[in-house]
Amino acid sequence: MGFNGYAGKSWMAVKNKKIFFLTLWGITTFLMIIIPLLISPFSSLFAQACICFPYLPHSSSSQEIIMGTQKAVYLTGYYSIGNEAKRHQIYELIEKTELNAVVFDVKDDSGYIDYNCSIKTAVDSGAVKNYYNLDEILKEFRERNIYSIARFVAFKDNVLPRAKPEFAVLNKNTGKPITLEGSTWVDIYCEEAWDYYIEIIKDLAMRGVDEVQFDYIRAASKGSIKNAEYPHNSNGYDKVWAISNFLKKVRQETEYYDIKISADVFGWVFIEKNDQGIGQLIEEMAPYLDYIYPMAYPSHYNKHFLGFDDAEAHPYEVVRHTLEKGFERIGDTQCLIIPWVQAFSYDIKYTEREILAQIKAAEDLGIEGFLFWNASNKYSAVERALYTRVNSEP
Repeated sequence: MGFNGYAGKSWMAVKNKKIFFLTLWGITTFLMIIIPLLISPFSSLFAQACICFPYLPHSSSSQEIIMGTQKAVYLTGYYSIGNEAKRHQIYELIEKTELNAVVFDVKDDSGYIDYNCSIKTAVDSGAVKNYYNLDEILKEFRERNIYSIARFVAFKDNVLPRAKPEFAVLNKNTGKPITLEGSTWVDIYCEEAWDYYIEIIKDLAMRGVDEVQFDYIRAASKGSIKNAEYPHNSNGYDKVWAISNFLKKVRQETEYYDIKISADVFGWVFIEKNDQGIGQLIEEMAPYLDYIYPMAYPSHYNKHFLGFDDAEAHPYEVVRHTLEKGFERIGDTQCLIIPWVQAFSYDIKYTEREILAQIKAAEDLGIEGFLFWNASNKYSAVERALYTRVNSEP
């Protein structure tokens, strides 16, 4: 009798626990899903249902780095991130230095999608190259605590405007896609193209990418600009409106996704208080970005910039001046400034000395991160510079 009585109490306790947890689950489900659906506008019911429950934030693909401390090299899709030997060479460099991140192409300068993307528009347009399996790359990153930055070339695109001419910037004389800077371009005002890009970004977020970095997030700056026609600009908006509203929509549509949003801009954009005719005005961009990356490459400034005989020979001064101007203009937004560092030679051979000078310019202003750019992905000078920093630590 005593044994059976104990067993009965035990069963009742289990039963009561089950009832309690089932009730708690029901209440939690109601609060998390049903109420948001009831109070949301009808047009967003499906989006809310998809985002609030299945689209939970991904488990981080990398270490939880402190915001603004990412230190990375850039890798192309085909030749580097898709090349196992090159990839492991970079992993070894990361292991031995302070590097903690990699910038890699997901949508490259030609308009191709470099990873194993299955989005219909990308596949149908012939954009998907499948140079690498993104899931495998991110797995390798997780194993090595590497922060992932997916470089996404936005409006410069030699693929989409040919597959979908209705998305293109047109030549007003011929009515066909115009070639500027050696490429066709997507109309920066085309919201259908915006939606396609956002679909890709959501795919990247769901796979576990930490950050998407927009490059060429602008209109063309060279060529027969006067002949360029933007068919989707029926309201006559300026280009700043197009770029800032694209970023605003990206931010709104990815609100429930665990991914940072950033953009590359010319270094000169930090200095000139107008959009240079390309739509980049940092006061309008910064509110929608987590990071803004100025390409403050000394080789890309006027030779006599800041009164020097050759500005490229003064990397510290050029980079510091550029970053200071940026700080003055982003205001109290949460956007952080992190510079691209010139890790290539132009008119002057850039060695570890010039690389270290650029890093010092940033660090003297309290910036803790930096990205290295070399289009050929050759980083021997960077390696020497970083080893110098390691060996100089007390």
